Amino acid sequence: MSYRTIVTLLNDPEAPTGALEAAIALASAQDAHLDVICLGIDRTDPGLYYAGSEAIAIGTAQREARANAAQLEERVTERLAHESLPWEVQIVTVHENGLYTSLTDRMRYADMAVMPTPYTPQSRGEEATAVEAALFGADIPIVIVPEGLEMPPRFSRVMVGWDESDQALAAVRAALPIVTSADEVEITVIDPPRRDADSPDPGGRLARFIDRHGGNPEIAVLARSEPNTANMLNTRAIQGGYDLLVIGAYGHSRLREAFLGGVTRDMLRDAKVPVLLAR
Repeated sequence: MSYRTIVTLLNDPEAPTGALEAAIALASAQDAHLDVICLGIDRTDPGLYYAGSEAIAIGTAQREARANAAQLEERVTERLAHESLPWEVQIVTVHENGLYTSLTDRMRYADMAVMPTPYTPQSRGEEATAVEAALFGADIPIVIVPEGLEMPPRFSRVMVGWDESDQALAAVRAALPIVTSADEVEITVIDPPRRDADSPDPGGRLARFIDRHGGNPEIAVLARSEPNTANMLNTRAIQGGYDLLVIGAYGHSRLREAFLGGVTRDMLRDAKVPVLLAR
């Protein structure tokens, strides 16, 4: 198993390009094709315009969206011109109401998406829509890259946040090309349920699974020292010098996490290292 197509996207010519640089690095390391989506978004709300002005407003917004996407395409093409990896730039102009469907269709034949942290003060909303389109629509893993972090040439030290959920196992399966090539893999289990005679050692079965695929796993069982699991995972990853954190995404519903919070939403907002998520 390997990643043959990696996709990323840009939506603002003035925004930092950390996710693009990370996608270039990851595609180069995996010998993969890189697809870059340059977004132009029409944000018009027809209900705000008086009769007769709607067509003018929509036409103006569509021209601005195309110009925005074209500006991004020029910037990305210039950046990729001297890269040796295979790449393609796609211009996508769409009304914001159709963004989820359009991105789902564009990403569904990729193996992985690379995106910036979606919940920041500068985010305009489409970053979060793109994350959900990848995870729920296209059903592909994503690597979230906090702005300002430089992607390493390879992920040599990988940490897996493990809770035995279906989502966590799906994330490990999605990350196998990275996990099995890493020099060190830590399976981090936080406050596991009390064991009984019929339950396995925390993380033991996953360690065997990774080992049989050629990985080099170790298990760390941690007592819960604070209520926020994302903070504990971030702290462990930073203190341990890990290049990548692998976790399952949305063990609870998106609506519940939106209102009450959860590990996925906290990590999408506060990640301190690159995070691979899948479900």
